[in-house]
Amino acid sequence: MKIQHLRYFTAVVDHGGVIRAAERLHVTQPSVSAGLKALEEDLGCALFERAGARLRLTPAGVRFHRRAVEILRQCDLAKAEALGTGDLPALRLGVLGTLPERMLAALASALATQPGRAAVSYRIGAADRIAAWLKQGRVDAALTVHDGEPLAGHARVLLREPFVCLTAPAHRFAAAGAVRMEDLVGEPFVVRAQCEGQRAARARLRAERIAMTVAAVADSDGAALALVRAGVGVTLAPRSLQGDGVRAVEVADLDLERAIALHWRPVVPAAWIDAIAAAVAPSGPDP
Repeated sequence: MKIQHLRYFTAVVDHGGVIRAAERLHVTQPSVSAGLKALEEDLGCALFERAGARLRLTPAGVRFHRRAVEILRQCDLAKAEALGTGDLPALRLGVLGTLPERMLAALASALATQPGRAAVSYRIGAADRIAAWLKQGRVDAALTVHDGEPLAGHARVLLREPFVCLTAPAHRFAAAGAVRMEDLVGEPFVVRAQCEGQRAARARLRAERIAMTVAAVADSDGAALALVRAGVGVTLAPRSLQGDGVRAVEVADLDLERAIALHWRPVVPAAWIDAIAAAVAPSGPDP
């Protein structure tokens, strides 16, 4: 089994086909196809189901892909250590799309200043997509919402934050500093459609018999906060989304929070984990 054949295999999976994989690796398509064939012969099983030009991983291919990614990462790390460069291997990081922009900027800045010349690539998406990317080996680490299930060994919660009511500075709630759920009756709401906690928040409102008066539905937090700043309505959101021109008002009886966790593959060096944790939770991980 040759390392180059593993690189061909993972490239085909990552880029969706032989043609794109060959382009990214700067080799010919026949070289990639021959490498895949040799790899399958070495393993004694098919890695892909072939339907014309389309390739789909077989169950064996899915299992082997996870191992292949780990093997290649270990090879890259071993090479760096042997050369004595001290450089970190490249990192592919999945990031939850609802993290506030300033947190993402702080994260990117922290990782860019890590020792060595390692590259970091980012994939931004919803929690379910990030989980799939990590399972498939398409990302090496995932910064995403924690669903409350027990964490595996290579994961930890970095941040816990309550849901609050975000309002425009001139809104009467802003002067009050804190409200109760009953105070939300009749308030126009800006619904953050992409929020992972939106369903739980609406369930809490229904349980308290509070009818939501929807003034707007926004597919992005940027749009939702712009509408809140303009006084169109209030919204329920994690505290970290508070920004310029928006006030965070505690909802005393809401009892809803968001936890952000970092999950990583065993091959990711501790230096990357520590840098991500420091950028997201400067005061240290949440217990």
